[in-house]
Amino acid sequence: MHAAQPHQHGRGTDRLLAHCAGLDEGQEARPSPLERLEAAVGGDLARLLVHALATRGGARPFRAFG
Repeated sequence: MHAAQPHQHGRGTDRLLAHCAGLDEGQEARPSPLERLEAAVGGDLARLLVHALATRGGARPFRAFG
């Protein structure tokens, strides 16, 4: 029977357990993806990129700023 056999931990399991243990160590909360994008490219461009990715209906023709 497969379920009764002891489970062998592989590299993936060890990494997952390490990440879970890291959550319990009181690490600071990481900024949201939008906050990180805004810091990298600025607020206006970040909102434009997120809106373009979230818009339904496929790609639209590119329009230059201004």
